[in-house]
Amino acid sequence: MTRQILVADDNRGFADLVRATLEEAGFDVVTASSGLAAVAAVQNNDIGLAILDVLMPGISGDAVAERLKQIDPALPVLLMTGASDDFVAASDAPVLRKPFAGEELVAAVRQLV
Repeated sequence: MTRQILVADDNRGFADLVRATLEEAGFDVVTASSGLAAVAAVQNNDIGLAILDVLMPGISGDAVAERLKQIDPALPVLLMTGASDDFVAASDAPVLRKPFAGEELVAAVRQLV
């Protein structure tokens, strides 16, 4: 069984769109609607890549990325944001700028898995 891709975004419609795009490309996807749910998903599933929205309520995607490094240092992370560079400057994870095309998303995921 292939490892799953986690998509975490507090906008459920956007998370579903990303999930559908990745599933169409042949990936197995789980979604989370908050940072804490994303951390739990990594702890409870066989996740091979985490795609995290930067601006989520409670705990931001970049903070989630730091927690995930503690759980699985080898887990690749892709951040998504429509916000300014200030929010992602501290992270060394690749960033996908919203809005993005489905092809951009699939290409970025294929580079990381």
